[in-house]
Amino acid sequence: MGDLSKNFNRSEFACKGTNCCGHSAAVHPDLVDALQALRDRIGKPLSITSGFRCNRHNKAVGGAEQSFHTLGMAADVSCPAGVSPEELAVIAEEIPFFREGGIGVYASWVHLDVRQSGKARWRS
Repeated sequence: MGDLSKNFNRSEFACKGTNCCGHSAAVHPDLVDALQALRDRIGKPLSITSGFRCNRHNKAVGGAEQSFHTLGMAADVSCPAGVSPEELAVIAEEIPFFREGGIGVYASWVHLDVRQSGKARWRS
């Protein structure tokens, strides 16, 4: 049982930077709801590889200056066994917050965010 939802804990979203914010974990409730809906749909655990990033850590990893990670509105999710990044992205598009947010497909993971300003989709 998670402390944010059925399957997610705040600690999963904590900043992974060193000598910065002390592993803060700001998380927007829409992100948690959308990730829980995605996890429920695929029926497999999701691993958050990058959740909240303080500005210092975001800069250190080369994140966008206005990254939704710094607002607690984005997560990078590694793909569970048997699910490709493309498949995970297609399923994520079924979730309204992600369909209207941002979805980025990478080699072994997917960036998901709950931005409110319109859909963004990209491949890397």
